[in-house]
Amino acid sequence: MNTIYKVTFFNYLLASSHKRFKSCVSRIGSKMKVFTQKRNPLTGCTEWDMQDEDYDYHQEIARSAFADMLHDTERNQKYSKALKLAIEKMHNDGKKANVLDIGTGTGLLSIMAAKSGADTIVACEAFQPMAECCLRILECNGVADKVTVIPKRSTELTVGENGDMKQKANILVTEVFDTELIGEGALSTFSHAHKFLLEEDAIVVPDSAVIYAQVVECPILQKWNKLNDLADEDLQIILKTPKKIKECAGSAAVHDVQLSQISRQSFRELSDQIPVFYYDWSGATPIIMQRTVKQEFSVVTTGKAQLVFMWWELNMDQEGKISLSCAPWWSHPDADISSQTPQDTIPWRDHWMQAVYYLPQETELHKSMEATLVSCQDEYSLWFYVETEHKPQHYRRPICECGVHMAYSRTHVSYLNDGRRSKQFLAQLKKEITNDSIVLDLNGSNFMGLSAAKMGAKEVFIVEKMKMNVGILMDYIAENKLSNVTVIPEAGDDVLKKVTNVVGDPSFTSAILPWENLKIAYLLFKYREKLNSGLSVIPERCEFWAVPVEFQNLHKIRVPLGVCEGIDMSKFDELVETSRLISDAEVEAQPLWEYPSKCRGVPRKLIEIDFHDLKPTYAFNGVQQIIESQDEEGTTLTINGFALWAVWKIGGKDIVTGPIKSPVLGENIEWDPHTRQAVKILKKTFTMKTSDKWSYQIACDIEKGQFNVNLDLVCNE
Repeated sequence: MNTIYKVTFFNYLLASSHKRFKSCVSRIGSKMKVFTQKRNPLTGCTEWDMQDEDYDYHQEIARSAFADMLHDTERNQKYSKALKLAIEKMHNDGKKANVLDIGTGTGLLSIMAAKSGADTIVACEAFQPMAECCLRILECNGVADKVTVIPKRSTELTVGENGDMKQKANILVTEVFDTELIGEGALSTFSHAHKFLLEEDAIVVPDSAVIYAQVVECPILQKWNKLNDLADEDLQIILKTPKKIKECAGSAAVHDVQLSQISRQSFRELSDQIPVFYYDWSGATPIIMQRTVKQEFSVVTTGKAQLVFMWWELNMDQEGKISLSCAPWWSHPDADISSQTPQDTIPWRDHWMQAVYYLPQETELHKSMEATLVSCQDEYSLWFYVETEHKPQHYRRPICECGVHMAYSRTHVSYLNDGRRSKQFLAQLKKEITNDSIVLDLNGSNFMGLSAAKMGAKEVFIVEKMKMNVGILMDYIAENKLSNVTVIPEAGDDVLKKVTNVVGDPSFTSAILPWENLKIAYLLFKYREKLNSGLSVIPERCEFWAVPVEFQNLHKIRVPLGVCEGIDMSKFDELVETSRLISDAEVEAQPLWEYPSKCRGVPRKLIEIDFHDLKPTYAFNGVQQIIESQDEEGTTLTINGFALWAVWKIGGKDIVTGPIKSPVLGENIEWDPHTRQAVKILKKTFTMKTSDKWSYQIACDIEKGQFNVNLDLVCNE
């Protein structure tokens, strides 16, 4: 592609945007427009966007996405079966089945109740757009006359002749659970319902729940929690982690993870699974809003108690015959342990994952010794302690006192602990840093500037504005006794004119999508006229790559429902898709190591940016064959998405934020666990031939800090 075409294509993209803007303006008379603020992660500046007046409304609908919840066949079928049993029991006892559906959403559970013969059904849904959508779905499925939809929270419902409900219900069905089970307010929802909305002998679906916990040692997951000392290839410590950071209790915030994707070899089970909390949703026993439970366990393997795995199980019916487990595969009752991939033999779901809770302090445990797991619960969350001695203490929620767990995301902490990446950086620093080096570090949320100072640079200037990040840097400076470092909010002329080396570790705390780390390029371009020519820049170059893939399950969070358990959900599909087009970008960030995907084509380089020769704008487009191998010609491939990642060049070597090793056609891709990749999920799964093609368009404005990308299949109909 020649330079003239690049500029023309870039102008075309900008012109297209301008046309869309003019089109929006021309409709202001018929539909009010509003300006919304957003922060540009490349420039750090707040920008204004003109949006539809219902932008927030559409965004909230889009955030619900199609999700995988209604694609969860096991969930749907077990709710349906338990509902049918409850209705039959009421009828067998000579009573009418009066059902209350709390948080009905699409109305799926209410329609199931209607089809199972419920006499009356009241469904409440507080989110007005969803309540309206529910009414349309009920009508489409011919049950609008059987279900009364109340657009209120359950805690606002009234009972009586002139109330929302004519009488109390004797069957409650609801799904108000999250990864923590109680994080969506399940305790208060059930408690209120039993006090004000249900008869004493009411049947509740689900009937009860159990939370399980397992104490483990897992150095890989601990990388998401505790910052390690920074060491080079020779294992020499370059930067010591401050004591206050090492000893910090961390954050009590749950880390939801697809635990089944973690290798069994990467952790040690120090305890068996322990049932820590039982919840009786039936109303037979009171619901406790806050409690602490201590349970002794015998240590099964020697190791360090670093964290707790947690999952839960629902008992759907009164007799406990229908259960739904969210356990990882090694503890799941339905897992086929003999399978080559047992994690694929259990139901997949993203709305209910497993949880990781990091213990405030590591505790050394020895096989066969007795230890105590302390499980704490308030109305909305959980936290844990492990003890080896019985001594009275307060088990307060862990609170971060070092700043790291508040300023840095878990992904960013794991990135900083990625020795593979940091050793490459440090090796290149050693080659380039001298006693005369004046270093400018463009990323104050990483530690390469500090490392350069420790290696003997004359002066190091670190650009950082965020107060918490500055505080963390100052703690590292004090711990490592560095006197040649200055933290600055902005690089002025006096600094720029004497800089000899620029470093910019490409992982900014403000970045979510891979290209948002091009903040390095934006700052270099901004400072270009003041910086000396020929200076050293680490990294020296960046590339963006993409590959067509077939997601095993991830696509379920976006693809339409169509028909769900024989129920027409097209009205919901239309609502969500319309809102997504208004409020959501087509490309999103995902930690693909948690979501298996098969390689369905040759990875292709889309764009390359040389930091020694920056242009104000870049524009590329092209059409790529899925694969060019004659051996594979004529083979059909199923494709439902694209993955995109960055490759950073350091000393001529690659730091890849995508596949850990070269993808092989038809095999699962191993993804870097310390970064998130960009993902485009297609609306459906396409069957393509290897000779078919896919297209890409990229427009990058380094000067303004803007980046746009589009990936799509070229289907030969």
